[in-house]
Amino acid sequence: MHDVKIIDTMVVPPMGIASLAAYVRDMVDVALLDCVAEGYRQKVSVARHIARVGLSDDEILARVRAYRPDMVGLSCIFSNQFACVKDLSRKIREKVDPDMVIVTGGTHPSFLPEQTLSEADVDYVVLGEGELGLKQIIETHNSGGRIEDIDGVAFRTENGVQVTPRTTWIEDLDTLPFPARDLLPMETYFEAKVPMALHWRKVRNTPIVSSRGCPFKCPFCSSWRHWGQRFRKRSAENVLAEITHLKSRYNIQELKWQDDNLTADRNRAKAIFQGMIDRGLVMPWNTPNGIALWTLDGEMLDLMKKSGCFEITLAVESGDPETFRRFVKKPFTLDQAAKVARMARERRITTVAYFILGFPGETVRQVKSSIRFGLRMGVDYLVPFIFNPLPGSELWQECMQKGFLSDSLQYERSNNYMDPGALVSAGPDGKVSGGGDEVSYVQGMAYLQNLAKLPFRNPREFMANYSRKLLTAPWFLVDFLKVLWNTRSIIVSGIRQSSLFVKRNR
Repeated sequence: MHDVKIIDTMVVPPMGIASLAAYVRDMVDVALLDCVAEGYRQKVSVARHIARVGLSDDEILARVRAYRPDMVGLSCIFSNQFACVKDLSRKIREKVDPDMVIVTGGTHPSFLPEQTLSEADVDYVVLGEGELGLKQIIETHNSGGRIEDIDGVAFRTENGVQVTPRTTWIEDLDTLPFPARDLLPMETYFEAKVPMALHWRKVRNTPIVSSRGCPFKCPFCSSWRHWGQRFRKRSAENVLAEITHLKSRYNIQELKWQDDNLTADRNRAKAIFQGMIDRGLVMPWNTPNGIALWTLDGEMLDLMKKSGCFEITLAVESGDPETFRRFVKKPFTLDQAAKVARMARERRITTVAYFILGFPGETVRQVKSSIRFGLRMGVDYLVPFIFNPLPGSELWQECMQKGFLSDSLQYERSNNYMDPGALVSAGPDGKVSGGGDEVSYVQGMAYLQNLAKLPFRNPREFMANYSRKLLTAPWFLVDFLKVLWNTRSIIVSGIRQSSLFVKRNR
């Protein structure tokens, strides 16, 4: 495969650690260090398709020494961050304080606590929702209590790793304080101009989270398990209070909803959007993490538009009927997805569609069928990802059982939705074979085809998006053009024989 450099650096306020800090700041002094934001101009190539972005290890260690904490927490939301957790935990022990209490949490360590504790020099893994576990660890250390009594943590013992599954959750999210954005370099995010999903209308934008979890159980997703296999939401009044706070404190002019299902509760969603209109809080907003597509109709879209919605992301996942039935456990049909995309276009709401290519056992015919549907939808941005098994998901467990994943898999190198090279694939005879160029070919062609039509399908969006990037972040366009050129190289080079989790038709 040709070397395609993936430019996907986003400089976004980390709502996870900001929420944790807000929850424990009344009992301890706490500081936050967003290493990406404070060093976003620093990029060092690590390996093929992988670059390290942000402060160097020496700069991070210097900040830890200066603050002199009793405990350090290392966030590890995605698997490709695990290498940093391993390096930093070891260096903190060696160069700062051998007795430092080190905690990690996030999706990756929550589902792989044994591996995390065996490979990283951390004392505790907080499983799932982090506020309660972190608070209990602090209280236990301060009081000399028993770590074994803490709910939802993993730690080492003389007999190995002990994992205590989480059984308690924060049922009333309104009781949580607003995330501690005051401990983050907010002006740096506005300066960087690369928010989540890279689309924006106003420089002063920030993510906001109004719910946790998902009521559905898609086999490729681990989020619903991470949040306790339940859907919890803040009240409309509480959400509107945070928007008011963001506008008055930080002059926020655009919102990025990070919910998995912002509109899952239709009445609550309508109350939020109508409240924004009634209280003078109308501002541009989008849903870069997706939206509950099945809840959208003309009435909802009209209200969303009036409250400031400029873009929605439709997580369709697959346009092939057979693949859709097997892997997408969401209550909508492909016809409904196409209808929602059309209704959004009629209201001048920009549309993004996420697709996943190369599900386990999916054939080349099905992959191409899926992409043909995506192109027919006529969305402004078609984003086809290559399937990567997420630790904790049902398909990850299936891939492990069937030998699709190597025992020596380095998860930090595999969590890349543009590159299947770090994974093992299964051929039609069930034997392990390598490769992934055919999936990459289909992915690259679909992306380029849809992008080539954007200036004609939606010239207003094309001019607004790329002129904005050219004026505010010309380096992004340079890197983007390099990606397009290298993607072209894949396409003109032809297709190799094997492909990721894809069986050739006989």
